Amino acid sequence: MNNEAEQEKNFVKIIARKIAEKLHVDDPEHLQQRDYENLNLKIEEKTGVNLSVSTLKRITKNQFQRIPQKNTLNALAQFLDYEDWYDFKNNYATAAKTITKKQRLYFKLPKRMLFIPVAVIAIALFAIILLNSEPAKSYSEVSFTSRTNVSSGVPNTVIFDYDISMYDFDSAFIQQSWDARRRAEIKKNEKYSTSVYYYPGYHRAKIMINDQLVREIPVYITTDGWLSLIQNPENDLIPIYVNEDCIKNGQIYLPPETVKTHHIDLSKNNHSTCFYFVNDDFSGDSDNFGFETQVKNNIDEGGQACQVCEISVFGEYGRHVVQLSNPGCIGSIYQKFGPVYAMGSNNDLSAFGTNMDKWNKVKLEISNKMVTIFLNDEEIYTTSYEGSNGALKGVSYRFAGSGAVDYTRLYNPKGELTFSCDF
Repeated sequence: MNNEAEQEKNFVKIIARKIAEKLHVDDPEHLQQRDYENLNLKIEEKTGVNLSVSTLKRITKNQFQRIPQKNTLNALAQFLDYEDWYDFKNNYATAAKTITKKQRLYFKLPKRMLFIPVAVIAIALFAIILLNSEPAKSYSEVSFTSRTNVSSGVPNTVIFDYDISMYDFDSAFIQQSWDARRRAEIKKNEKYSTSVYYYPGYHRAKIMINDQLVREIPVYITTDGWLSLIQNPENDLIPIYVNEDCIKNGQIYLPPETVKTHHIDLSKNNHSTCFYFVNDDFSGDSDNFGFETQVKNNIDEGGQACQVCEISVFGEYGRHVVQLSNPGCIGSIYQKFGPVYAMGSNNDLSAFGTNMDKWNKVKLEISNKMVTIFLNDEEIYTTSYEGSNGALKGVSYRFAGSGAVDYTRLYNPKGELTFSCDF
């Protein structure tokens, strides 16, 4: 390999190592499937670029034959808070040269080679680099639309209409949303593909050609009121829908006795109960609103050891997420607003640790992307994010084991109540 291409490959090795470090993994070779799936989500939410799990594996495991596409490298650099790939390389130029020096094979050039003009060598090296890289294509003529088979509810089959016949490619897929596990291969000369959505929400389906994001469209899967479900520990892609009425005694709650009737082994402590409300009744601007709720995850009522509760408010372009737990488990939770994550593994989220055996009042206020969180009427956290999160689309709750919601309220920027459910 020529020196320039070798150095470019060393930069890729460096960025793979830096990404692994950001995920708190000491070596890219130790990344697991779930790490890649989470990385796929985080890169897309931060940069808007979807890099498939297979692409991420090839890069981090140094299994690529050609230098990755420029838009792929730019996305990786931006994920690490650099402006682009060029900016990243400028910051790590010394490290890349050090690797190159260690790996270089020394040999003597024939004397006549020493007289070849430097300009000719530079042009040759540039041509080799171009041949080893894959420039991004526009795919501007691709068409992509969707229609649902039923007006609301899950599971819901979505029919995708597409046309990619004008392009040649190695592979093409339709991906349901951020989750790279939910993708299906599509063919050059076919026009339709169907996909079953098992979770409600405001999803963003994508056409991927040669691992490049080509088109993205919204897929709005709504609920008829509140939907209760159990995340199946054996297969979290397909949940268990609960038909029993979970709204009783002024709360929505799925007790362990009901969970057990759905063939869940409670002794394994690895299931979650969830509640979704996703439809046009929950609406507004997800960059300017107020939200208030009261939750608990009592151990004696089916909560699991860490008593984690996740509250998600859906927008067009992603979720705002508030997670609570008992004080001993704050290292395992995270907070997310717009594209910005705060992981408990490298942030002090101790204020989100609380007594989950009792009711906890959570209030979320967002004003022009400025976020303030209150827990039991005490301000505990502030942050901000950039880029619009779009219109409000719904809310969900997820509990480790069985947890309960007392009420859900939504306010517009004027403080006026626009949605209320007191169960």
